[in-house]
Amino acid sequence: MPTDLVDDQRTGLEQVLEEIRAHAGELATSDRLPGAVVRASLDAGLYRLCLAGELGGPRVPLPDSVSVIEKLSYADGSVGWCTAVANVGAALLAGIDEAQARQVAAEPGQLCIAGGFPPAGRGHQVGDSYRLTGHWSFASGCTAATWLLAGFLATPADPGGAPTPLVAFLPADQARIVPNWEVIGLGATGSHDVLVDGATVPVGRTTPLVGGQRWSADPIAAVPFFALGPLLGAVPLGIAARALDELLVLARTKVRFGQAQPLIHDQRFQDGFTAARVRLSAARSYLLEQAAEVWRTAVAGTVGPTAQAGATLALGTAAEAAVAAARFAHEAAGTASIRADSVLARCLNDATVATRHVAFSPFARQNAGRLLLGLPPEQPDGRPS
Repeated sequence: MPTDLVDDQRTGLEQVLEEIRAHAGELATSDRLPGAVVRASLDAGLYRLCLAGELGGPRVPLPDSVSVIEKLSYADGSVGWCTAVANVGAALLAGIDEAQARQVAAEPGQLCIAGGFPPAGRGHQVGDSYRLTGHWSFASGCTAATWLLAGFLATPADPGGAPTPLVAFLPADQARIVPNWEVIGLGATGSHDVLVDGATVPVGRTTPLVGGQRWSADPIAAVPFFALGPLLGAVPLGIAARALDELLVLARTKVRFGQAQPLIHDQRFQDGFTAARVRLSAARSYLLEQAAEVWRTAVAGTVGPTAQAGATLALGTAAEAAVAAARFAHEAAGTASIRADSVLARCLNDATVATRHVAFSPFARQNAGRLLLGLPPEQPDGRPS
């Protein structure tokens, strides 16, 4: 996996992978990441791959960050998912006031961002601050976070002004976690609900998800929010690659009822396995190609609609190929995959849960297609935006 990571970062990544292996049992059953995995990830700088260089980020190109997350997800989907979410949040710090961003990232080696991006909160402006209240679901990584990101509708001080969707950064201790993450996959992401009641957030610590000004000269700051999607797309790809590798090991020794030879010699299995592998590889190549195009245009200064649409469409391709591969592995394994501790069962469940995220939705892909066709994107109610 060639990346622009320096030797210390590569060593740190290997240490995280070691911790994942050491805590595999806990990761399979817990509703949060093990503390040892979080500490190793912080030490390796994995939660700040997409943090602007001026704030202590390592200036890693986006495609290399995608590859790192894919490798983490191969080892454990929950670890990969939380790393992706933390990096999306870190990238958005380039959109808030620079002085506020430097305060949030005052200790970049300890920075871990989680939260909810949809505008589920309400914030009323009082002077140079908002009074923020809200309830956010699916706050992946919230149990390990030092800062939370919260989407909200901002009510201006002027009574006649229209609400504006923004995201705010606030210390994690200003929110309360509602432990309700009881799901079939990605359990250790700890994607519980979080509540905020009347927190004071400076106006300068907020930013729009789309179209806001960026003060950083780091190319990551030029990457729009939705063009960061390949970070999430890497997760199901890594999970599915693990499923196929696990299946291949099993197929060398598993003999189906009524068969004389191991599964690997069955022609139907060979056809299905190679088809799944090729489709997954093609989806991976497309995702990395689109991430590279986003990065190329970010380095040039502007990520246009075509590059953004390509990144979104690559997510859909990755999701479909990953779920299909994980499902094939689960079914081909027969009774070996029906046990509660089956890695193949977990891979299928993790891939399924990951790809239910709105970033992988048909609506997102439809709007990406409209952009490529020169049409305006639609609102969720079907109206052109």
